[in-house]
Amino acid sequence: MAEDIRFLLNLQMIADELSGDLDNLQFFAGEDRQCLEGICFYLPGMELSSRNAYIGSPGDLAGIPVPEIHCSLIVPGSLPEGWSDKGHSILRVPGDINLLELMNRCQRAFARHMAWEESLQSIVMRDGSVDELCRASYEYFQNPLFVHDSQLHAIACPVWRVVMMACEKDQLTGLWITPLEELNEFKTDKEYLSTLTTKKAQIFSAELRGYRDIYVNIWDDNGKYEGRLVICEIEHPLKKGQFAAAEYLAGLIRLILSRRGHLEKTYKRTLYQLLDGLIRGKEFSDSEIERRIAQCGWKMDDPYICIRMDAEEWEGSPGSSASVCSHVEARVAGSRACYDDNKICIFINLAQNTHYTSDIAAILRDGLFKAGFSNVFRDFTRLRDYYLQASRALEYCRKRNDTRWYYTFDDIAMEYLADRCCGEFEPEELCASELKSLREYDEENRTELYKTLCTYLLNERNTVATSAQLYVGRSTLFYRLRKIKEITGLDAQSMSEPVRNLYLRLSIFIMERETKS
Repeated sequence: MAEDIRFLLNLQMIADELSGDLDNLQFFAGEDRQCLEGICFYLPGMELSSRNAYIGSPGDLAGIPVPEIHCSLIVPGSLPEGWSDKGHSILRVPGDINLLELMNRCQRAFARHMAWEESLQSIVMRDGSVDELCRASYEYFQNPLFVHDSQLHAIACPVWRVVMMACEKDQLTGLWITPLEELNEFKTDKEYLSTLTTKKAQIFSAELRGYRDIYVNIWDDNGKYEGRLVICEIEHPLKKGQFAAAEYLAGLIRLILSRRGHLEKTYKRTLYQLLDGLIRGKEFSDSEIERRIAQCGWKMDDPYICIRMDAEEWEGSPGSSASVCSHVEARVAGSRACYDDNKICIFINLAQNTHYTSDIAAILRDGLFKAGFSNVFRDFTRLRDYYLQASRALEYCRKRNDTRWYYTFDDIAMEYLADRCCGEFEPEELCASELKSLREYDEENRTELYKTLCTYLLNERNTVATSAQLYVGRSTLFYRLRKIKEITGLDAQSMSEPVRNLYLRLSIFIMERETKS
């Protein structure tokens, strides 16, 4: 662990420290590797190492072969001959400087950097917070700094100044989030958009906010942008050596976030708390819902679909709800997935993904999932209603236990209605008495009047289609219909009445369903 979080200097950092006290410095960067652990005088015959910066006279250095390994030199007076064109890093200081005083200044520079490193390592080793890392770094950089996620919402901001990016406190989560207006301003800025792919410390210009900053992007293990560290040039000028220090700090921030499982965006946590609250029946204002879903490019009246499935079915990682959600979001564009225990809920914005079915089908097939789909809806405030639709569809998908991977609510709506209808009455008490009379008559007389009536009604009272389906002639069919009227009183006119027709058809559905079960 200690080796992973060491902080080594480069000569640029020493040059930055000395430039505040000395004039007429010249720095030849060369490769300027970040590998320095200390400072020492060069003495003739000494073997040079990349780990140290050497204070040496031009004469002593010019008298030895230029080494192949990278060296960092601090030279009073002129440059040593042959060294400057070999990629070595050389800081030229005035020739009349007192070498002991120069050594003291260099050692103080090392001590300042090392003290910062020790404070950061202490925070990391005791599993401290990102806010603690930033607070410990304020004096070191001599400027305010903060960390935000990919949606510009603050993860840590221990020191805030009026000119910095505006934030407001989210009442649901207590997190500091960026107002939507400022968020949109950044997301349309060409310079900001161009910074989202950089891997090293960079400068962001003063054009958008009136001051420059050093930024370092933070990436997850899959190379996905998760946010950035920002050091604002508000109180003191930025220095070139701070680039390497910023990258070191960003690495520790990423370590703490990933170690705690917090590398996910904070905006996702606020969005998921909204989704979780909505499906549990919690009330939110329309403006609050609109602001939160706008963070992922969603609109209130976009078309959506809700899908329910359970993580416990995933053979590759039983019960790993978080893994399932991450897998879904990575594979299905326009989706967000959240969970409660093993209950997975997926929301897909169909305006962003019109071909989601193939991706979802592959996930269901690969994971051996069963799933329930809601109907498409366009009012995000009614999310709970469609979550319940998806949940009911999943219940019936499990109950049927067939080869289908999923059912939509439309597929099971009639079964659901039938079950609700039969909640207070037994099916035989609920269904039309005419159908029961015909079935009893058939049992006693070995006729098929019940089947005939069912076929006739389900064929929309079309005699040609009914005859063909029953394999009987038209005269036989008309005889049976007359017999049905004689027993039940049902004739063509009464069966065509809309409400009566609906009741008869629903009764057929319930009775046939009971027969199959």
